[in-house]
Amino acid sequence: MDNLIKERIKTRRKELKLTQSDLAKKAGLQPPAISQYESGARSPSFEALRKLSNALDVSTDYLMNGKMSLTTQEPVDKYEKTLLKILQLIPTSQKEHLLEYATFLATGNKIFPTMEYDNSLDYANSLLEMYVDGLPIDINSLAKHLKIRVIEKELYEGEGILIQGDYPIILLDSKITYPSRKKFTLATLIGHFILPWHLKTTYIFRKYNETIEDNLVGQSSLLTEEIEDMEAQDFAANLLMPYKEISKDFIQVDATLVNLKSLADQKYQVSLFSLLNHLVKLSDGKYAVLQSSYNKIIKTFQGKYSVKSDIVDQQSKASSFFSNPSEKEEVREGFVTPSAWLIDNGKELSVYEQSIYNPEIGKVLTLLTIIKK
Repeated sequence: MDNLIKERIKTRRKELKLTQSDLAKKAGLQPPAISQYESGARSPSFEALRKLSNALDVSTDYLMNGKMSLTTQEPVDKYEKTLLKILQLIPTSQKEHLLEYATFLATGNKIFPTMEYDNSLDYANSLLEMYVDGLPIDINSLAKHLKIRVIEKELYEGEGILIQGDYPIILLDSKITYPSRKKFTLATLIGHFILPWHLKTTYIFRKYNETIEDNLVGQSSLLTEEIEDMEAQDFAANLLMPYKEISKDFIQVDATLVNLKSLADQKYQVSLFSLLNHLVKLSDGKYAVLQSSYNKIIKTFQGKYSVKSDIVDQQSKASSFFSNPSEKEEVREGFVTPSAWLIDNGKELSVYEQSIYNPEIGKVLTLLTIIKK
């Protein structure tokens, strides 16, 4: 069987004779989300994976790596059965000590105390309440509160490395030139440290996998299928752009690239791409985001409607930057034919495109506003 999550979702759905709409309803997800997961255009979050595993009657481990049996009940050996029985007899007040000892046995590390949640959003919100006074988030100050030593040096493994232990260390590649990128890398690695079930002694963010013009290039963080990487990135996004605050901004601010870039640069000090991804998540299908380079679409973050993921259509505004590049940062916008960007483009839709080109980066970032007539 193919080792991709998208193939396992599709194969298992067909085994159960479910349509994409059936699976969406059973899992409590939107039908377009199932289409995106199965096409590989979008990776399911940790919460979505849990919902899908329940609906498909498989474990999350099966969806992630294909090696578990098709059952929601994990295999339990004789030791686990005994431990589960003992666990039921232990007073709640003593379970924290047991958790600490179990974590130490597994990794030699201590878990982060005082917080006991089951998802990355709650952990991010808890840190915001405990340590953060305002925006933008001072991520280096937060690391100090958590007693994490942050060191910048030239790395060859990836853009950042977390080394867990009694004295945790985060190494950041000194070659990273964009502060917002370095900030998100640090926040993601803090996420790995904070989430107590992330037990590996070392985590690497954006592993370097190729060299272009003597520069090491890391793989896109959006292309990962590792559930722990997804959780850590979700933690980082919710930490740097708190849901309560950014949801108000999206209501109060017109969704133009100029306004959104101002929010990203000044209020949150994150990349525009990261902020636009949040906009897509909160918009209930109204927006989609794409990044392109040399006439090829290299990243997509779509909502309700499926977007193209190969070549930039010549009918788009983005395409004009490759045929007629700008010497300075510029936004080109206007209504475009839906077929320029959308795979399923019914006559009932209209698409307003805003594309911004930065000559220093050499890439085009596109925000689509999809309007139902």
